[in-house]
Amino acid sequence: MMDWLTNHTGAGLTGLLFFFLVFIGIAVWAYRPQVKERLESYKNIPLEGDEA
Repeated sequence: MMDWLTNHTGAGLTGLLFFFLVFIGIAVWAYRPQVKERLESYKNIPLEGDEA
């Protein structure tokens, strides 16, 4: 039943498809309008508390 996953000839294609779908999922999540304000606030984190 799970021979397609353990078969080494298809492992490259399976891995490629998996990581491509993960990348597309992260991109869709990051570009949603509801997430934009939260992500914009993260850009200044490295500069906070630097009173030099």
